[in-house]
Amino acid sequence: RRRNRPAVLSTGQQMARSRPPSRARNEDETPPMDWLAELAPELQLLILEAVDDFSDCAAVSLATPRLGLLAFGHDLARFKDPLFAVAMQQQLAQRAARGDGHRTRSKGEQQSPVTEAILRKYSADRRARQEHFPWLERVSPALCLSTGIRGLGSRRFEFWRLQRGDEPGALLREQSLQRGTIWHFTGEAGAERQVRTEYATGEVQLFEGEKGAERLVRTDFLDGTIKHHEGARGSERVVRTAYADGRLKHFEGEMGAERKVRTQFPDGGTQYYEGERGVERRVRTQFPTGNVQCYEGAQNLERLVRLRFPSGEVQFYEGELGAERCVRREVAGRVYFYEGEKGAEAVVRVVQATTETRLKAMRVTELREECGRLGLVTTGVKADLVARLRAYRSAPVPQCIPR
Repeated sequence: RRRNRPAVLSTGQQMARSRPPSRARNEDETPPMDWLAELAPELQLLILEAVDDFSDCAAVSLATPRLGLLAFGHDLARFKDPLFAVAMQQQLAQRAARGDGHRTRSKGEQQSPVTEAILRKYSADRRARQEHFPWLERVSPALCLSTGIRGLGSRRFEFWRLQRGDEPGALLREQSLQRGTIWHFTGEAGAERQVRTEYATGEVQLFEGEKGAERLVRTDFLDGTIKHHEGARGSERVVRTAYADGRLKHFEGEMGAERKVRTQFPDGGTQYYEGERGVERRVRTQFPTGNVQCYEGAQNLERLVRLRFPSGEVQFYEGELGAERCVRREVAGRVYFYEGEKGAEAVVRVVQATTETRLKAMRVTELREECGRLGLVTTGVKADLVARLRAYRSAPVPQCIPR
């Protein structure tokens, strides 16, 4: 009966017999590093999926990196879980402590504990789950994580702490069981300071500062928008907003009254603004080519008044938004005066540019003539004359009162 009973073969012997003759090896030969390489990829994935311990997943990936990359690339759950990264670091620390990356651990050898830095990093991961705490306690009973509940009703919170044996350690995070908001902390026990807040909407806030004086420094949104803040706790103001499309907006002003002063675009262009919050008007646009456009007018009604080129040429415009027409052009020592509607401007006069003082005097003279034609007082400097003209043009037409 024993002679007829088939011999029990080891896994290595079975794989050796399954090889074609050209690939069969002798027992004295060094076994291959990657046994699963001889199997079809589908079978390899099935085997990797059956590995149900994070330590084993890490050991397989370290022994044969190809298999770890294969599992990760096919989104196998355990190989993409944040606890897999903990197991990888724990395995690497264990190898480093042995000083031998190839010797296997003996039965009597104690497994290296997980470090506090690894546990803090795992707790900060939004994918971390308390269902993994038993595994952490098994691989590192001296230092692991513990959880508990405090509060009543709508103010019930779940907290995570470091656990050093039977002694509770520093608070790592708290979560509102009603709203889903999560607060993350760092620091030793009794001196934990808030460093991050995650909302159920996906918004994430980052904080800096000591306990009791944590100040908001950044807010991340799901659409990729990032707001940067400055200021002491309770008075943090927005100073910069970065958008997913590459735009960057800069702000000035106290908290709640931040006004936009500049917008930078991915192509290198920049727009400048003036005015209080909510009514910021564009006053200048600088293009990547070096051209600079200047504007006047209220928000959303900004009209082009001047265009400056890198060559030194300057063009002056008048007219309402969308109908700005060129009235003067300064280039190559000459001043060209134009008349006509937008797109049909024609040169009516050309003068030789002399000094800047003379050109300003000519402009003031034109303004005084215009004020005289309208019946306004013509005393004052150029800025005063311009202000008077604008006030006159923007004043409502008086209604006739019947006698």
